[in-house]
Amino acid sequence: MDPRLQLGIGIVLTAAGWLVTRHSAGARWRRPAALLLDALWPAIGFGLALAATARPILSGIAVLALAAGLFLADRTKRVALREPVVFSDMDEFFQLFRHPQLYLPFAGTGRVVGGALVALAGVAGLFVLEPTVWPWSPWPGLLAFAAIIAIGAALMRPPLLGPIAGALRRFAPTGDPARDAAALGLLVMLFSHGMIARAERAERRARAVPPAVPTLARPAPAGAEPIVLVQSESFFDARRLHPDVPRDLLPAYDACCAGALQRGLLSVPGWGANTMRTEFAALTGLSDSDLGYDRFNPYHAFARRPVSSLAWRLRARGYRTVCLHPFDRRFFRRDIAMPNLGFDAFLGPEHFVGAQRAGLYVADAEVARSIVDLVAADGPNLFVFAITMENHGPWSGTNGDAAGARRVPGSGAADPALHQYLGGLRSADRMIERLTAAFMDKHPGLLAFYGDHLPSLPAVFDAVGFADARTDYFIWHPRGGERAHHDIAAHQLPEAVLGRLDG
Repeated sequence: MDPRLQLGIGIVLTAAGWLVTRHSAGARWRRPAALLLDALWPAIGFGLALAATARPILSGIAVLALAAGLFLADRTKRVALREPVVFSDMDEFFQLFRHPQLYLPFAGTGRVVGGALVALAGVAGLFVLEPTVWPWSPWPGLLAFAAIIAIGAALMRPPLLGPIAGALRRFAPTGDPARDAAALGLLVMLFSHGMIARAERAERRARAVPPAVPTLARPAPAGAEPIVLVQSESFFDARRLHPDVPRDLLPAYDACCAGALQRGLLSVPGWGANTMRTEFAALTGLSDSDLGYDRFNPYHAFARRPVSSLAWRLRARGYRTVCLHPFDRRFFRRDIAMPNLGFDAFLGPEHFVGAQRAGLYVADAEVARSIVDLVAADGPNLFVFAITMENHGPWSGTNGDAAGARRVPGSGAADPALHQYLGGLRSADRMIERLTAAFMDKHPGLLAFYGDHLPSLPAVFDAVGFADARTDYFIWHPRGGERAHHDIAAHQLPEAVLGRLDG
């Protein structure tokens, strides 16, 4: 084959991959500088693949396959989570291999695996069948890759980082990933958001330095009582969906709300996923504006240094602080983040060996039992932050409670996923019942409870026209007290907890 024809086909395939990413974003064609920067990335990818293989068609296929994968991820995320891919999703890419059950079903396991196998087979076949346009050697590719790594490292550090971020700000990104992807192109949006976040990070961190806390034994505060903060996976009062949802769905939750010191709706920075956003806000009190572009995943980079939080503030008062999570401690880089958020101890899956499971995850009942045991063992000066997993999607409909609703509210369509989700809400309610009973019987203390985000059930929400992304929360004490109904944002929760503790 004529090398010029090979090169032309490779360039056409690369251009097709670029157009796929622009189509995914609905990108406009009005800004020449943004167009050039957007086209630069597939061009670099093509150049690297060509240097590594000396095969232009293979190189174009590789770029097109990567673009197709990005397209699938972007489309899937827009449907399931109502936002496009963002720069910090690179962390999620690696989690795909550790915990594929959390991701593949949303895009279609067969589609993802089949597409990946086809792409790999095509690349491998072309490597064997396509003639090289120059004598192949691994060294050009290795040298080109090393050069790209060196250039990238230089661009992401002073003195170049600041001027580059300043130049990217001239594109006037709004910070809304969907709008910026449409205005600039998906690849420019990802690059701009990532570089600007990196440039601003040090200054934003400096505004969130934790208080100084003694590293040695801290005296217990006089009259201290245990504090438990529960982040319940995908929890919200589903009766807000439609009158057809059973009114007796959450009896223990209803009892807590009736006697709560404070309760209401909780505005959370995500829909259907991105637990880390709500979690970080509820612990630190930092809003989206405080975090800038790091708001998409504060654990990606921002929390690699100590950050002021509710845990640090309670440590300063003499509390022992414990994070309890029955899942991979590396997920969302919590193994790095939790010590930086002020937790003395992070109890992960090793704490739940042999625990009862509900489907794929440790049951909420086991988390409740662990909380009660910790409070009994450690006494009053204990703060426990518990992150549940039982009601994590995707919901296949195989583990639902038989008493749950079996149909989309207001329609005749069966929905086993909704059936399973409502069963998970009942489990969360039984967890509330167990915790409140322990606090009333033996160890009076403050219980705060909230949902991290709504479940990713787009078909259900679309069927009933439900667009309210807020979850629900309450702050409760067995002694009761002045009651208030306040709708707040997740980052206002730490002050609400401390206010009720001090009040």
